[in-house]
Amino acid sequence: MPNAIGPTGLTTATQAELLAQYTADLQQIYGADINLASDSPDGQLINIFIQANLDLQDLLVQIYNSFDPDNAIGVVLDQRVAINGIQRQAGTFTITNVTLVLSQSVNLYGLDQTAQPVFTVADNAGNNWQLQTTQLGVGPGTVAYAFQAALPGANLTVPNTITVPVTVVLGVTSINNPTTYTTLGLNEESDANLKVRRQKSVSLASQGYLAGLLAALQNINGVISAFVYENNTGSTNGDGVPGHSIWVIIDGTASSSDIANAIYTKRNAGCGLFGQTSFTITQVDGSPFIVVWDFVVPENLFITFTASSIDGVNAPNIAAVRAGLVTSFTPGVNQEVDINHLATQVQDIDSNCLVTNAGFSEAKTQILNLSDVAASGSFKISYNGNLSASINWNDVIGTIQTKIRAVSGLSVANVTGSISSKILTIDLSLLTSALGIIYVTNNSLQTGGSVAITFSYDEDYEPTLTPTSKKNQFTIEAANIVIVPMILSPSTATVATSGTKQFTGLGGYGTLTYSISINNSGGSINTSTGLYTAGTTPSTDQLTVVDVLGNSATAAVAVN
Repeated sequence: MPNAIGPTGLTTATQAELLAQYTADLQQIYGADINLASDSPDGQLINIFIQANLDLQDLLVQIYNSFDPDNAIGVVLDQRVAINGIQRQAGTFTITNVTLVLSQSVNLYGLDQTAQPVFTVADNAGNNWQLQTTQLGVGPGTVAYAFQAALPGANLTVPNTITVPVTVVLGVTSINNPTTYTTLGLNEESDANLKVRRQKSVSLASQGYLAGLLAALQNINGVISAFVYENNTGSTNGDGVPGHSIWVIIDGTASSSDIANAIYTKRNAGCGLFGQTSFTITQVDGSPFIVVWDFVVPENLFITFTASSIDGVNAPNIAAVRAGLVTSFTPGVNQEVDINHLATQVQDIDSNCLVTNAGFSEAKTQILNLSDVAASGSFKISYNGNLSASINWNDVIGTIQTKIRAVSGLSVANVTGSISSKILTIDLSLLTSALGIIYVTNNSLQTGGSVAITFSYDEDYEPTLTPTSKKNQFTIEAANIVIVPMILSPSTATVATSGTKQFTGLGGYGTLTYSISINNSGGSINTSTGLYTAGTTPSTDQLTVVDVLGNSATAAVAVN
């Protein structure tokens, strides 16, 4: 049998070789005329023996291969990487605030003690959340405390979903999380990431080389990723790194002392350091040595695209796409984003959603347009934290331009157009610095009639975009994803007279405002939440939702 460990590694018998061996053995015992066809009892018995051998050989191969850390998985991988002096980085816990309504004084026990059961609540997906700090003799009234996920990892929370009591305490009458998480946990290091880090860990024994420094940094508990850039020239480079210096960038929650010690130990002698974070090392002779580096800095990414239905029947699931992109579209540090990757991610979330007119922006607004209608009311422009005087839309162009130019940094802004032409443009594109974010502080202006003014922003959306610094990482929030056209869900509904119905605006950008554009029933709607109350007259109403950029959608309501 060829089962052996030789110069080329482990070899095992094939199915054909096992069949030939069993056939020869049985023929030697029972004679050459024994029927070993696959449909005969003896033939089937041979196949059972062969399959048992193949299963054992497969297990043997897996065990043999797992001695190579690159082929090991799970706890076996943990054992293998320990040989290189590293261990898997554990996950951290998500923390979120939960509001409790108490009808009497109660004792709530947290994770800071072990004598009593920890007060635990759950969300509607079955995830448990445990009180962090014991609270004795609290209530009656409404209180809010920090709760920690029972399991480590990136447990995302949705407002108003943590409502289920797990630990029943008399006097706790209501449970809710009005906001999302305050701290998002980290998932346990995956097998793939641990294998990559192990491969680099073989440089740990080196002295004074970038590979050794990088390996030491990546081996620190809490470091998600580390980057080391070297400027070996005699002058400052384009990243601002001085000559003959290194720039260390760290992503994660590792302690500053661990990072500083790793840099101090592994850096080249006489090598300069660059960064904004510092930690002082006390050297053997008692003198201080200041180590500097940078932590990864989040950079807001604005995304815009038009979502349309591929099958032409069902509307795209905008809510799922917006929520899904936050977790699935996660660029790395200093990683470029592009619209092709975005479209792929959207398709993975909703296969019926076609992405067109996509782009990325850092929200450096340069041009602000007022279009479509003549306007009344006032607004202000903010630039780098400096606010203009109140600007009236019936001011003459010269007056508006003077007020805007009075803001520090906007001295060359140009205002063109006219109220009579119903187009007013504030052009800031001539500025040498566009680091400020310009926005309208009051964009709920009304015309002389009932038509709301619509603002449109040119935010210089690009098909590809790279962070402004190597230490930056794009972060995506649901609020910064602009999806058009908007949808008001449900688009049609039937409500009894004086009955209520919740309507939800999907897509758009910023704060959504709800209204009844055709009110035949005498109904009302909460302008902030979209909760509609039908009137007393059977008829048909039309509801409208508008975002801050003027995108809108409508829904029809039959009142009977």
